[in-house]
Amino acid sequence: MTWTPQSWRAKPIQQAPKYPDVAALAAAETRLAEYPPLVFAGEARDLRGLLAKASRGEAFLLQGGDCAESFSEFRAPIIRDTFRVLLQMAVVLTFAG
Repeated sequence: MTWTPQSWRAKPIQQAPKYPDVAALAAAETRLAEYPPLVFAGEARDLRGLLAKASRGEAFLLQGGDCAESFSEFRAPIIRDTFRVLLQMAVVLTFAG
């Protein structure tokens, strides 16, 4: 299946919130679609290459963060603190390795 911004809707959903106000959901999706991407295509391609290296044992992957962030927690201090923890983890792994 070719990826499109709507193609995810054809996938089976195991865990998803129920949105009782379909109009509010559509309005939010329209608003979000107007924002620039969080990740650019070149970055995604670079990541695929780096993940391939990790899968071959040629690189190390450190993954961390919340598994389900809420929009109420999407604030600069929380993002900064999470990033700080990830950097600290990377430093520990770098010096331990």
